[in-house]
Amino acid sequence: AALYADSYGNAQVRALTRASRAFFDRPPPGFAAHPILAPRGALFVARPDQRPQLDALHAELAPLSPALRRLDRDEILREVPVMRPGRVAAGLLDPDAMDMDVHALHQGYLRGARAHGATLICDAEVRAIERVHDRWRVVAGDRTFDAPQLANAAGAWADVVARLAGVAPIGLQPRRRSAFVFAPPDGIADVARWPLAIGVDEDWYVKPDAGLLLGSPANADPVDPHDVQAEELDIAT
Repeated sequence: AALYADSYGNAQVRALTRASRAFFDRPPPGFAAHPILAPRGALFVARPDQRPQLDALHAELAPLSPALRRLDRDEILREVPVMRPGRVAAGLLDPDAMDMDVHALHQGYLRGARAHGATLICDAEVRAIERVHDRWRVVAGDRTFDAPQLANAAGAWADVVARLAGVAPIGLQPRRRSAFVFAPPDGIADVARWPLAIGVDEDWYVKPDAGLLLGSPANADPVDPHDVQAEELDIAT
């Protein structure tokens, strides 16, 4: 579902996104064998009762996205012909949104880390962390590591790791978001050219994905950190 879109999210998220564009466009030599970004586009869609939200979003994004374009219902249906005509009124098209090759990005970072002497150790749950003199001691899996600096990049588990290290948690709340792939309707061709379509309130999205469509109700259900699986009810809905 990865998409580079500096029109997505709140002002802080959009600023961080814009700050990373130069790296994605021009990564260091040897970082990736092919471009990390590829054209896609993002279409924010409003129902008839959501025109005020669309107007507000347009006013907020226009100074930052010169290529942003307002679309009427017929133009939306030409871009994404599976929309229900009675459920869409207007939209905003951000043509600068790009598909992102997360695998290439991830592997590029790993190659760079290894080139600088880093070692990646997987399947080693952190069981204990303590401060010994001026160093950190970490018990992970069946191994013990000592280092002068320790970075907590544990994502959903960050507060759990913080507590192990005797550091006050900051209240991070993991959220489950569901996504699924499905075949386009019979008789619908050229799905690959569609932009990502997303509700103006960011409460759903649909995106072409390797000949299929990827969809999400954009739920954000609070959960404890775990190896999350989709809830059948979310997918059914």
